[in-house]
Amino acid sequence: MRKKIIFRSAMALLIAVGLLIATGVMAAEKATPETIKGMVEQGNKGTAVIKTDDGQTFLILGQNMATMIGKTVKVTGTLSKGKTTRSIIVTSFEEVQD
Repeated sequence: MRKKIIFRSAMALLIAVGLLIATGVMAAEKATPETIKGMVEQGNKGTAVIKTDDGQTFLILGQNMATMIGKTVKVTGTLSKGKTTRSIIVTSFEEVQD
């Protein structure tokens, strides 16, 4: 009897987690790509960030932008906002000549 309860609880938990993951994937697929322009800088812990002209800072994900540090770029990708950080999952980028 106790094994059945544990099994049912585990199955319910797995289904709930699966639904949460599926919902997140669908939301990410529907996200509209956005383009931002700014200077690539070295952020905390050595990660690359892009700082826009209006002072916003985005953690760069999905591309190694280490060679672009100090350069102005235009990046396109999916924006993500966390509690304390904003990031962009970059799908393409180009250097901008000022």
